[in-house]
Amino acid sequence: LKGLSGRDLATRVDGLLELVNLHGAANRRVGTFSGGMRQRVGIAQALLGDPALLIVDEPTVGLDPEERVRFRNLLSEAAQGRVVVLSTHIVSDVEAVASTIAVVRHGRLVVHATPEELLRSAEGRVFRAVVAANELAAIQARVSVSNLARRADGVHVRFVGDSAAIAGAQPIEPNLEDAYLLAQLGADSARRAA
Repeated sequence: LKGLSGRDLATRVDGLLELVNLHGAANRRVGTFSGGMRQRVGIAQALLGDPALLIVDEPTVGLDPEERVRFRNLLSEAAQGRVVVLSTHIVSDVEAVASTIAVVRHGRLVVHATPEELLRSAEGRVFRAVVAANELAAIQARVSVSNLARRADGVHVRFVGDSAAIAGAQPIEPNLEDAYLLAQLGADSARRAA
């Protein structure tokens, strides 16, 4: 199917099994593989014909943290000399491998930028505040919360917006998840205005 046969096919398969770290399982049935191993088989199959473009959709969903890291490293290696389109909602996967990011909202492209550009666009628009647990619901109704953590001194709320809308909030350095959320909020605002 990939235009390979004989010695060329055997050599390519051996090389790909080495690349995806499955050389030790070459003679096992795929049905006995873990989810992460199956994902790696899929990448090896996709790379068999040496495509210039590789499209992967949610490749790390359901993988344990160790397999997720291994798979992201594999995608980075597979990207050498080709374009890899990674469709995912897992921001840590994007942070690990993406050199360019496209944010899509309701089927429309809302941002196309490098991770660095996306982070710069979020500077000064990410804040952190510590609030009482009984205030949390009201605060979540007022601001776009990107993260929260319950601690002994209260709930640490990380939020995005154009101003520090919570008393005592301090600006903090944005991460890619914050920038993504801001891009989505901007797209929603533009859509409502139109």
